[in-house]
Amino acid sequence: MVRSTLSTHQTLSRILMLSFLTLIGCSRSTPPEIDLTQIDQALQRTSNTTAPAPHSDIEAAAFERFTHFYNEYSADRIASNVRNLYAKDAFFADPYHLVQGIDSIEDYFIAMAAPAQSCTFEIGKIQRAENDFYCRWTMHLISNAAPDQPIIAQGLTHMRLNPAGKIIFHQDYWDTSVLLDRLPVVGFWTKLVKNRILKGMNHE
Repeated sequence: MVRSTLSTHQTLSRILMLSFLTLIGCSRSTPPEIDLTQIDQALQRTSNTTAPAPHSDIEAAAFERFTHFYNEYSADRIASNVRNLYAKDAFFADPYHLVQGIDSIEDYFIAMAAPAQSCTFEIGKIQRAENDFYCRWTMHLISNAAPDQPIIAQGLTHMRLNPAGKIIFHQDYWDTSVLLDRLPVVGFWTKLVKNRILKGMNHE
């Protein structure tokens, strides 16, 4: 039963990734694979970077830039502000992709914003643990694919800042199925597979 459940979970993951690529109009025929070792390396590489002093003006300005950037996630906002928020060699990872360097981050962000009629993030209080920063957020998305079905998703961001207050590491955690469940046809299949997973777990 465990093997069956894992197989079903892998099937769901493939459906989610392939469907999202279709949603954003990506031409790749296979879903990207997230290399967890690259995330570990980025964490190690940035582990000794000293963040701005707690409660300093630099830290406060960094928080303000982050909140401003994400409260209107659009191509124009990204192009105008991404280089003020992220360092030149910044690393970014989410459940779909990981990118290194400001040029790649800008390109990826603009590509992600393209399928949206509107996308905003409500940023919660940013908490600090030594040189690591965490915040919860709520995304409000209206997609071109399903404009009559607003999507709300919650997630968590982990980031690190350099002494100037720019982001050098950013990883997002969120349930991507919330997005795909609302889309026609795709939503049917993702819900079907998830129900099978839950049914399998209940019978273990």
